Amino acid sequence: MAASERVNKIRFFRSEDAPSIDDDGMMSAPRIDKAVHAEYDTSPLRDGQRVTVLFKGHGPDGFSLVHAWFGAGFRLPRHSHSADCLYYVISGELTMGTRTMKAGEGFFVQAEAPYAYTAGPEGVEVLEFRTSTSFDMKVYDQTVERWKPIVEAMRANHPQWVAAQAGAGG
Repeated sequence: MAASERVNKIRFFRSEDAPSIDDDGMMSAPRIDKAVHAEYDTSPLRDGQRVTVLFKGHGPDGFSLVHAWFGAGFRLPRHSHSADCLYYVISGELTMGTRTMKAGEGFFVQAEAPYAYTAGPEGVEVLEFRTSTSFDMKVYDQTVERWKPIVEAMRANHPQWVAAQAGAGG
């Protein structure tokens, strides 16, 4: 066995080298109805999240690992992905429906299953494990009315998100 073949059997990664999920292109951009954007400026949502690709295997069925941080009170819209995902909470907490999950807990979401959650008062960090290196995000909250609580949470928590991002090095 050649040395180069052995090196490929183990791959290392560092969080500080991880590209954003947008820069990596692993996830397609979600479509949101134009009426929502006409009614609300959703750009401050960027400050409430930091999502990076820690590891991306080879080929479409390669293993992938994503790290996501959502600031205090961040509300994800109801959405689904085209790939199964196993989520693990590493810090903070999140609420999904009536269930609150804390560090050391997690959940599995099957491909195409709609879900949403809200980050807790200290925010939440999750690891997302997939056996796919490319997937989509389909947003089901497509009306101005459905976006109202998401935008209200954004407006209430935006200053905290900016401060948290600045404290984390942006």
